[in-house]
Amino acid sequence: MTGKMQQSPLRAVLSMSAGTAFIAGTDIVMKHLAADHSLPAILWVRNLMIMAVMYGLLRRAGEWSDTRTSWSRMHLLRGLTMGIAPILYFIALMDMPVAELTALNLTMPVIMALLAVPMLREPLEGRRIAAVLLGFAGVLAIIRPGTDAFTPTMLLGLAAALGGAIFQLLTRRVAGRQSAMASLFYPWAIATVLCTPFAFYRWTPPVTAVEWLLVGLTTVLSLTGNTLLVRSYQYGPASLIAPFIYMQLIWAALFGWLIFSAFPDGWSLAGMITIVAAGLLLVPRQTLRPDD
Repeated sequence: MTGKMQQSPLRAVLSMSAGTAFIAGTDIVMKHLAADHSLPAILWVRNLMIMAVMYGLLRRAGEWSDTRTSWSRMHLLRGLTMGIAPILYFIALMDMPVAELTALNLTMPVIMALLAVPMLREPLEGRRIAAVLLGFAGVLAIIRPGTDAFTPTMLLGLAAALGGAIFQLLTRRVAGRQSAMASLFYPWAIATVLCTPFAFYRWTPPVTAVEWLLVGLTTVLSLTGNTLLVRSYQYGPASLIAPFIYMQLIWAALFGWLIFSAFPDGWSLAGMITIVAAGLLLVPRQTLRPDD
């Protein structure tokens, strides 16, 4: 069974927006777990649980045989970028403040919009360039990175953003050939293998029942979020969807307010409005009409 490619800008935007909400929820739970446990160990356990769930869903849907015989070099490339980018991100996180690293990582949509031209042969109109840059300006208004001198660790953050951008664009190239779940299986498997040595470096896995339940929750949130992200690329071009990755910041701010009572200040609110404006700039009204 393959995923049918159906162009629909509205569905693409909604899928991306919902997917980023689930990913932001995953980050909230992971942050809580990482306070007492090795983050690579938590990631490794979560990845194994995701693999088990994906295998069960593919078998139930009758797609496992197609998935098993659909190996290609494209899956290898996607898996390598999916596995390496988070590792680089968390290595950089050990030495960099979260704000600066997040700002670097959120250059990914800009990189995607630029790389979509040679990789996917998509047009990069001035309107889309303006929207992506406007969205990035909104991110900077929220994060307000410091002005310290450049450090080599920042290159790791940029490399992680580049890896994430390449993964998303490669996903776009295979979108429609398989279901969203089947498209994610091999990348998750390769990412799990790459994460293994880091997980056992400082092995502190979940212990209590509550901790295992939280890891299970991250499995559900992450799997659902990534499935929605893949579906978004089945519905629209990468250069259209890219700015809506910034929605993850909005969801993260909302969840932080609800859970930690951390209400955004004026600069952060201004940045969020700017990001929303950038997204709306990319989607003309006529493209948001329901499909006939």
